Amino acid sequence: MKNLVKEKIRSGSVVVGAQLRFGSPAIAEMFGHAGFDFLVVDSEHAPQTAVGIQHQLQAISCTPATPIVRVTKNDPDMMRPFLDMGAGGILAPFIRGRDDASLGARALRYPPVGTRGFGPSRAWRYGFDPDYYRRADDDMLFIPIIEDVEAVRNIDEILSTDGVDTFVIGPADLSFSLGIPMQFEHPKFLDAIGVITRAGLHAGKPMGTSVYGGNIFDVQTYRRFVDQGYTVLLIGGDEWMLADALRRLEPCVRSWQK
Repeated sequence: MKNLVKEKIRSGSVVVGAQLRFGSPAIAEMFGHAGFDFLVVDSEHAPQTAVGIQHQLQAISCTPATPIVRVTKNDPDMMRPFLDMGAGGILAPFIRGRDDASLGARALRYPPVGTRGFGPSRAWRYGFDPDYYRRADDDMLFIPIIEDVEAVRNIDEILSTDGVDTFVIGPADLSFSLGIPMQFEHPKFLDAIGVITRAGLHAGKPMGTSVYGGNIFDVQTYRRFVDQGYTVLLIGGDEWMLADALRRLEPCVRSWQK
């Protein structure tokens, strides 16, 4: 299972992803056909099950999108089954320093580079892809979420860690960590973003962020991040988009209620 989004990231192309929380294979497949480069199955903030995640990975594999799993914590034992199910990478929360980054990055690779145990199941097409292990290390994406003030302080060492392929800024949790919840134009928040951006550019590392502070249906919302050098863009997903559609529909529905 070739990791197409990693190839695009390496080439410097802009890639766009969305998050899936509802646990529906049909919704996952629909998003995969909507042009997204990657899709994140979110098990950190949604009641996902292991079997449900595998079903979504199978659905996404019917589309051009690359499936990524967002885990609840930076735990190799938690990541391993998702890799064996065929995830193209892991989105790991609250990576605060080199030790965290190394633990997660090594969990995605086989020895001697990493610590992943061999048992790939669906990832190697149940044995019909015998060369899987030869390319698996290079195909995997480890993506730390930078969402804590300690991570900002340690951003240089995080980005210099072997196996960290890119990163994604988590603006909401970062704003909370800074003591300015959801204040994305606050000087403290902007300063932190500046530190991260300068570190990413200095390291020559592809930079990613959740898209915030604008209308996701307006291309200019994306443009302001791309102009700063960000090429991995994570927007809302099934929960947010359905809620947005219902908010728009609600006045029409309620106009008939007495």
